[in-house]
This record gives sequence, C-alpha cells and structure tokens, in this order.
Amino acid sequence: MSRAHPTCARIAPLVMAALAACAPQPRSASYFAGHLAEAKRVLAACREGRVRGAECQNAEAGPLAAADAARLKMYRQGFAP
Repeated sequence: MSRAHPTCARIAPLVMAALAACAPQPRSASYFAGHLAEAKRVLAACREGRVRGAECQNAEAGPLAAADAARLKMYRQGFAP
C-alpha cells in the first residue's frame, strides 16, 4: 500500500478548502420570493440537472411563499373597514 507524499498530504486540505470557498452560497427562499423570474430560471436549470441542492429547494419554496403572502394580504383586506 503506498502512502501519499507528505507535501501532498499538507496541500490537499488547503486546495479542497479553497475550492469550497469558491462555491457560491445558495440564495434564500425569501430572495426567490422577491425575484420570481430568477426562480423560474433556476427551476428550469434544476430540471435539466445543471443546478442541485438548496438552490433548487429555495427556488421552489420562494414563489410559494410569495403566493401565500399575497393570499394572506387579500384575506386581511377583506376584514378592513
């Protein structure tokens, strides 16, 4: 069984950390609630497999939250004098 070179063993975690830092954080569901066209584009990319993970979940949840908020606003307006 061969062992990795000691220098590689020290550099590998640094390289992995640098690559992880380059990945953008997923946008929140509240972001997508305010940017419905962007949510639509991301959902299309999710269906094609180009985007995965929390970004897809948030792009799906955002418009639903916006619709719920609009529905609640209309409901409350029904009780206004």
